[in-house]
Amino acid sequence: MKRICVIGGGIAGLSAAVFLAHSGKVVKITLLEASPNLGGRAYSFFDKNINAYLDIGQHILASWYENTLEFLKIIGTIDKLYFQKQLEVNFADLNGKRYTLKCPKLFPPLHLIFGIMGYNALRLKDKLGIIRIIRAVKKNIYGDEYLKTINADKLFKLTEQSGRLINCFWKPFIAAVFNAEPEETSAWLLVNLIKKGFLTKGSSNLILPDANLNEIYVEGSISYLTKNNTEIKCGTRIKEIKFRDNCAEYLITDSGEKSYFDYFISAVPFFEYGNLIGDRNFDNLMPSPIINIYHIFKTKLDEIFSDRFIGILNATIQWIFKTGDNSICIVISSAKKLIDKDKDELISLSINEMCRAIPEFKKAKIGYSRVVKEKRATFVPNADSLSSRPDNTMKYKNFFVAGDWTNTGYPSTLEGAVLSGRMCAELILNPIN
Repeated sequence: MKRICVIGGGIAGLSAAVFLAHSGKVVKITLLEASPNLGGRAYSFFDKNINAYLDIGQHILASWYENTLEFLKIIGTIDKLYFQKQLEVNFADLNGKRYTLKCPKLFPPLHLIFGIMGYNALRLKDKLGIIRIIRAVKKNIYGDEYLKTINADKLFKLTEQSGRLINCFWKPFIAAVFNAEPEETSAWLLVNLIKKGFLTKGSSNLILPDANLNEIYVEGSISYLTKNNTEIKCGTRIKEIKFRDNCAEYLITDSGEKSYFDYFISAVPFFEYGNLIGDRNFDNLMPSPIINIYHIFKTKLDEIFSDRFIGILNATIQWIFKTGDNSICIVISSAKKLIDKDKDELISLSINEMCRAIPEFKKAKIGYSRVVKEKRATFVPNADSLSSRPDNTMKYKNFFVAGDWTNTGYPSTLEGAVLSGRMCAELILNPIN
């Protein structure tokens, strides 16, 4: 029996453990998490002020998240998702004007081209930029090696993307997927996502949660793992890992407990990895924060806000999600300039822009607001970051690294986290000699 230790109970660690347990091979898995909660950036916390759970952040999936969907099928929670039949996103600007991007059921990339052509936030000359960038991506005009040296803003100049197209399409897309601005987003990563999400049949549709994050990711994982020979220990911090003869031998917890394993998977965030291993080569990955602002209203919102979510164009706030009959969550991505602001200032800002974009909100009274700051939600995915992202295998032959910050070819997404965990599991189950 292979004894396997997964260090870190975020999505990467949970997926590694789940795919190991699902393999059908005889393994004994131990999952260690330093905090009291599993799920990492995909868990829900209890707010006693409203006697309900709030998500630590908002997550939208897409139909190209094949590894995430497989993970959720295994743990039995895929029915807690809502699947769009075709890509459709509503937007509003701060003047209260509405716009809709809706892509018809056509073979890609025609669905996106026709969707953009009908998107009334853009003028015709803006819309033609989509054809230019798709042509460049399909023909690989600039080559991977060059794309790895530049960021998205440079790619936009090369393909003559207009300022309006950038502000009304590319910036919302990049903020949602990369948690970054175009000038801090690798052009190579963006092109990969265009190929995956817009040029692959059936990959553009969005998938939205119909339950909180605990119900979707955490509770199902715990139930599945405990039934499949996995020991889960929360509140267990690793003090040190001992290596010998090019292998990881055992670990020591803060309580002094020493544990031996045959294989180790590190699934800790990038800012914790150096402390765990003593390898500082990844310290130059820069954190990118996200701010979530919850507003709980005194009345139901059905007549005021019927959208599941809506994008806000050319504003500080970027997305408004309906999280319940009387609650919304406002998201500010890439929030470096705002992360240290007082919560009351952030609440006031969000209410002001929310009411300007959707004037109907002026009629509703807010009973409670809460600000949730994720200071190190993701990393800045610029061109320089590519060389700092490690592979799953390291110099120690029984030690593997998972996490959305590893070299997955994706930005810091749930799909990247799940893929990294799955890759580590497969490396253990099917070792390459």
